[in-house]
Amino acid sequence: MHTPGMYAKYHKQHHEWTAPIGITSVYCGKFEMVLSNLFPVAIGPMIMRSHLFVTWIWFALAIFTTTLAHGGYHVPFLFSPESHDYHHKTFNCWFGTLGILDKLHKTDRPFTDSIQSTRHFISFSLTPVSKLHPDPVNRSARPSCSQIKSD
Repeated sequence: MHTPGMYAKYHKQHHEWTAPIGITSVYCGKFEMVLSNLFPVAIGPMIMRSHLFVTWIWFALAIFTTTLAHGGYHVPFLFSPESHDYHHKTFNCWFGTLGILDKLHKTDRPFTDSIQSTRHFISFSLTPVSKLHPDPVNRSARPSCSQIKSD
């Protein structure tokens, strides 16, 4: 979906949200919904001829993980949404789910060089990950009270 022709025609709608929320995981056109969201999830149970109950569980897990990846929240004991949030912020890096092909094609570099990559881990703590790894404070961007001159 991130090739120039496919992105402009089909996937750009999904990337209108640069800071995604859960429901935006399925915010896309009909073609993309079938090609990227429904077909990849349905093909496994179809090939394996899975029982309907197993298929329901499989779809529920797929919907849950996709919503979590677009939710922006680090839920304790579950995977981190940082890489996908970064992908929506920049559009041109970290395309995959696991990052294996991103490492191979070196599209992981901008993310791995960012502060967000320090937060990309499974948290086993109830302390928010943003408190464990806060954004660096840019003190030069905001003047202190002593730097402000009055007229």
